[in-house]
Amino acid sequence: MSEKKVIAVKDWNCAMSDELGRVALMINPTDGEPILVLMTIFQAARMGRELQSPKRVSSISTKRA
Repeated sequence: MSEKKVIAVKDWNCAMSDELGRVALMINPTDGEPILVLMTIFQAARMGRELQSPKRVSSISTKRA
């Protein structure tokens, strides 16, 4: 079961990895170490749509494909 956690984000960076064919998202929280997330382009597109319409967001899945 995936654990849900809420964090305050100071800033973030996003880049496409040609070697891995994945989107790399680095989140810098206000407390603690940076978090690196690798996802497919489809997962990144879904997350982008959800962030544009926050009322539709129920949860972000952290399950591996």
